[in-house]
Amino acid sequence: MSGNEKRKLKRLKRRQKMKEKKHNSKIKAAAIGVFAFGIALSLVIAMMPGDSRQWTVLGAQIVDDPAAGDNSGICGFYVFETGSTYTSNLTSGTSGYLGGGSAINATDIDTPHTTSFDLIVWARFNDTDSDLEISYTRCNITWTGNIESTDPPDATHVIATGAFLWVNYVWDEAAAGYTIDRNEKDVAIDDIIIRGFK
Repeated sequence: MSGNEKRKLKRLKRRQKMKEKKHNSKIKAAAIGVFAFGIALSLVIAMMPGDSRQWTVLGAQIVDDPAAGDNSGICGFYVFETGSTYTSNLTSGTSGYLGGGSAINATDIDTPHTTSFDLIVWARFNDTDSDLEISYTRCNITWTGNIESTDPPDATHVIATGAFLWVNYVWDEAAAGYTIDRNEKDVAIDDIIIRGFK
């Protein structure tokens, strides 16, 4: 190999090494850039405020006039024959009605012992307590001997939306209904609680 050829070969090797160094430095720069972005992103996420809402028992739960006021609350309590339809506002004129009504509080309801029945809580939720989303509402009742430990409803029906989210919560013993024995009396609904996520 001549002297010229040796010099050319050395120059080619030097150029190749320089290209490799540049390529490696680009890879390192990219890796550092991605790492820095990851740190920045994690800092942004860490600094974002967390969702501090929690399930909250709503105060002043009885709504004396469902057409007035702006608070969330229980608008009525009903007893209907099992198998009735609960997808709209209930009244004493609705098919299957056995007892109850709106703005009911500490009221006796007579129910025939020969009829299986469902229990319905009619409630409304404002935007502050529920975001007007059914997933942010809860209702529980306790009825010693039948419904225990503030059981959740068997079915939930959104009946209207707007300024409020209007809901019928239904306890129907898995569609079988409840019954009372002959001469059984003073069966108390011990507690009705509604909660919002706020």
